[in-house]
Amino acid sequence: MLGSTSTALARGEGRAAGGPVKHAALDLRGIDAPQSAARRIVRSALTETLDEEYKDDVVLVADELVGNALEHAGEALGISLDLYSWGTVVQVRDGGRDTAAVPRNPVRADDDDVNGRGLFLVNALASAWRVQCDDAGKRVVAVFLHRAGGTY
Repeated sequence: MLGSTSTALARGEGRAAGGPVKHAALDLRGIDAPQSAARRIVRSALTETLDEEYKDDVVLVADELVGNALEHAGEALGISLDLYSWGTVVQVRDGGRDTAAVPRNPVRADDDDVNGRGLFLVNALASAWRVQCDDAGKRVVAVFLHRAGGTY
């Protein structure tokens, strides 16, 4: 139950239309260790990525987004990852509806602070990110562009 990959996309049929070359998704509701499951599905979806630093950045951001959903909304509903020729998009959904509670410009936490580094890391590692409402609550979307020279 680690996720699903669309067969057509796995064959690369989405490439011609500009769609993702790989899609993975996981329902996180009721999972004992949702952050661990999120890390596994992201790492698995990025197995063909040769750039370990890129992969580690995407995994860390996914982990932080799921952790934030657990802490601030009480539950992470799901995670999805779309891999494109130009980069990667990770989305984490939760049932909270207060998008204003997610700071647009997160500030660095003090050295003595126990919490407060999650969105600062997301902001530092992702090429772009945003929060938006959806039918289940809200989702945080993080985009990672491939580095110059390609990731593969």
